[in-house]
Amino acid sequence: MILRRLLLPFFLTLPAGVVATPGHLHGQVTWQDLVFTGGMSAEWYDGNLTAVTAPPDPATEASAAVGEFGLRGRVTLVQDEKRSLDLRFDSGLRQFAAGGFVFRDYAPRELVGRVDLEYWETAGSWGEVGLFGGVSGRNVDDRPPMPLYVQPGHHTIDGRVQLRLRPINEVSYDAQLFGELADYGTTAVTPQLALLDRMVLGSEVGATWGSDWTIRGHAGFRYSEYKNQGTFDPEDPLRRDKTFNLGATWSLQSNFLAEVGLEGFVNRSNSRRPEYNALTLRTVLSVPLPEEFILNFSADLTTKSYLTETKDVLLVPGEEADNASVVYLEAIRPLFLNLDGAVRFGWTRAEAEAGNEYYERFGASLLFRYRPFN
Repeated sequence: MILRRLLLPFFLTLPAGVVATPGHLHGQVTWQDLVFTGGMSAEWYDGNLTAVTAPPDPATEASAAVGEFGLRGRVTLVQDEKRSLDLRFDSGLRQFAAGGFVFRDYAPRELVGRVDLEYWETAGSWGEVGLFGGVSGRNVDDRPPMPLYVQPGHHTIDGRVQLRLRPINEVSYDAQLFGELADYGTTAVTPQLALLDRMVLGSEVGATWGSDWTIRGHAGFRYSEYKNQGTFDPEDPLRRDKTFNLGATWSLQSNFLAEVGLEGFVNRSNSRRPEYNALTLRTVLSVPLPEEFILNFSADLTTKSYLTETKDVLLVPGEEADNASVVYLEAIRPLFLNLDGAVRFGWTRAEAEAGNEYYERFGASLLFRYRPFN
């Protein structure tokens, strides 16, 4: 039932016959990509923390064996000289077998799904306009406490309007407005998940220049409102955050891909608890190797400091990921026609739901990706 609820919007959005065969269908409908992913992972967690929205357990270390299956793809519904309409979808299932807990072992199951529509239209001689809309859902059964952190279930709907101007003196400009609504499902055991419901409005402007290599600078603002979180101020009772970000990214694409970016965040609120400053260094590298191997490396290294040191900072799931340090190293190689194999190693250091308290994750994965239409 849960899988049907998550994937039903995707199947209702597809035109009849799109999922039948690759190539051109009904004149304009074209498969751009379809990927089946399956694999297994071993993960180790460390952190003497208590999750706000899960039962407590005194364990300080945990491990898990994880099996996963995913499906993602992109379909072009309309494509001509002036406009395009694409449908993207991404869904996945992860089943954990966890160990290391004191009271009992957990077997959490994550089920996620997302559908996006992307529409672009030429706006005369000065640029193009894009409209984006998406819905996503996450369901988690048997959610464990820390240190094995699994984000709680939620549903979101979001949209974005983006303007891209044609280059002016070899500089391209862009601007966007976006919004999001997030609803976290509560249970009798975890009614406090309602505290995480939020509404977000924001904007961003950017400028890009270069040819073989490019530099993009950007500045953004995000307003977040939490209707169920109080400030203990009768004259201003509901939590409202204002987040400013400023950054730049250098990119080079030749027979390899390299990116380096630096971005700063300043979060201010009418509630003193979540106010912080953060700085993130991002690096991406993709290099072809002998024997058809491809080596991918990515790293987001973040430092974060709160203006007010307190132990009762309640983070919004997703915010801890925005400010996490994450490193991945992956080697990919074709195995058979349309089938790739990958070995991945990963490390994460992120906040849990209690702000300024961190956990670490170490993981090793063996993954297989099958593209039937290649």
